[in-house]
Amino acid sequence: MWLNGRMSDHTPSRRRKTFRGPRKRFYTRWWFWLIVGVILVLAALAAYAAWVGTRALEAKDELESAQSEITELKAQALAFDMDGAMKTYDSVAGHTAKAAELANDPFWKAIEWVPVAGPNLRAVRELAEVTDSVITEVVDPLMSVAGQLDPASLTPKDGALDLAPLIAAVPAIAEANEGLASVSAAAAAIETEGTVDQIAAAQTQITGLLAQLEEPLALLNQVVPLLAPALGSEAPRTYVIMFQNPAEARALGGTALSFAVMKMDQGRIELQETIPAGLQNFTAWGESVVAPPDGVEELYGSDYGIFIANVTVRPSFPDTARITQEMWLREFGYNVDGIVSIDPVALSYVLRATDPITLSTGDVLGPDTLVPLLLNTVYQRYNSGKVLKDNAAQDLVYGEAVAATFSRLTSGPLDPQALIAAIMQGTSERRILIYSARENETAQLAAAGLTGELPVSDATTDRIGVYFQDNVGAKMNFYLQQKVHLQQATCRPDGRPNYRVTVELTNAIDPAAVSTLSPSILGQYKVQKVKKGDQRMVVMIYAPPGSEVIGAGLNGKPQGVEVKHDGAYPVRYMKVTIPAGGTSTVSYDVVAAAPGAKALEAAITPMVNPTVVDSLPLDCATVPVG
Repeated sequence: MWLNGRMSDHTPSRRRKTFRGPRKRFYTRWWFWLIVGVILVLAALAAYAAWVGTRALEAKDELESAQSEITELKAQALAFDMDGAMKTYDSVAGHTAKAAELANDPFWKAIEWVPVAGPNLRAVRELAEVTDSVITEVVDPLMSVAGQLDPASLTPKDGALDLAPLIAAVPAIAEANEGLASVSAAAAAIETEGTVDQIAAAQTQITGLLAQLEEPLALLNQVVPLLAPALGSEAPRTYVIMFQNPAEARALGGTALSFAVMKMDQGRIELQETIPAGLQNFTAWGESVVAPPDGVEELYGSDYGIFIANVTVRPSFPDTARITQEMWLREFGYNVDGIVSIDPVALSYVLRATDPITLSTGDVLGPDTLVPLLLNTVYQRYNSGKVLKDNAAQDLVYGEAVAATFSRLTSGPLDPQALIAAIMQGTSERRILIYSARENETAQLAAAGLTGELPVSDATTDRIGVYFQDNVGAKMNFYLQQKVHLQQATCRPDGRPNYRVTVELTNAIDPAAVSTLSPSILGQYKVQKVKKGDQRMVVMIYAPPGSEVIGAGLNGKPQGVEVKHDGAYPVRYMKVTIPAGGTSTVSYDVVAAAPGAKALEAAITPMVNPTVVDSLPLDCATVPVG
């Protein structure tokens, strides 16, 4: 209000108003929709998580169902219940496929990017995929031919095997072997860092199980392609079967006292003849029929490569087989396609697969009776004092036992599961050895560990050969018991490990029973100046190439170290006498070729009685300086 030209102090003041337009409603604001969006996303994630959680439980249930049925599938396959196995396989494959399908849903994969939960879900999905791949890439190819492999197909009919299933199995096993390599790599690549313990444990379990499959499947991939050709699918083949007698030990196993000639033609197996090593059936040559490897003549002298009974003195079956081939060619005028060695202990394993066999003598061959009959009883029974007559009678029983066993194996009835288990046990114990005259097959057999090579060390394991030879020409090793103790420690400033190999030999014959033993069992104890009933053995070690043998002991007393060699292997041996009812102990000290801790293993002559092997610590204070 104006008064006298100026504003009165009592006139109210006016506020200036700013024009802002119409007021916006809250739901038009950008921040509102941002909040709403976040809430919706969180709600969706929660819903996805719940949904994925449900699917994860479903996938878990599917995998557990598959796991429970896999045990049944394995039992059915081993029992050759192929109808049951195929049904179980279809069920297992359905479970693993469903688990993989559940885990591969797009929503599942979307959640994998969420912190904490995501890595767990990703690992579960990958485990489900790997499990399904084991079925589709490994089991499926094997099952494609498994239906053809039943007891009927694996049992000879009229002396012949059906080779078609074996031929069909070759590509399937190769495919499964390749699939296993791929699946194993995928399983190993699964990232479990940040996942719950159960998932990490599952990944460890599946990679461990896959690793267990690698060796037997690789073995099948190496051996199965050889089976049909070996059985004459491409051309007839002739093999010499060598029977080693571990009652009179040789480094490879036992004296080669009997042989059989087998012919294979289109799966037909024919035993043509059995030939004893004695009775002047073989020539004793003036010198070795093959060139000895470096150092071997000094080690084995006139025992090497001259007479067929002693072809097993060197613990290398390829070497034994080449000598046998050459002797066979000289003696009988024809080449053989391969040599197979087996001893009576392995033959007794094979008899688990069939019914007992009765010989013309009334003796019954079975898994528990064959070894004592062939390695002891026949030597006691035929004891007229006339050496040639007794040897001939013993050879007749041995030959009939061999012929009867092979007749049963080629005509049945047989339990295929027991037969396969017997062969696997025999090969694992180096009682069954195989050599082929074809170089490509030899390489495959060697890769499968079936050729009885000298021990080979590698980056993680040093392998020492421990070998035994009878030194009296006796059959007393039927009563011999063996223990081998392997010890190691790092005692040297240069870091090269020290090894000690201790061998305990026990002569289990009762001293009171020595007088009842036949000359065939006692051997040439008088000529060798050994007390009646005592055993005298040569105990050898083949140390790894590059290592050193620095000490030796006999019954706790140090012995001189006179080291010889077989090629690159340092070799030390001693003769040891084991009194009836007593024990003698031999020890060797070795320094490894290079620094660094390794596992220590021993390749040991397979004897009548199994050798007990253990690993013990080594006291550096007891190690000789060397």
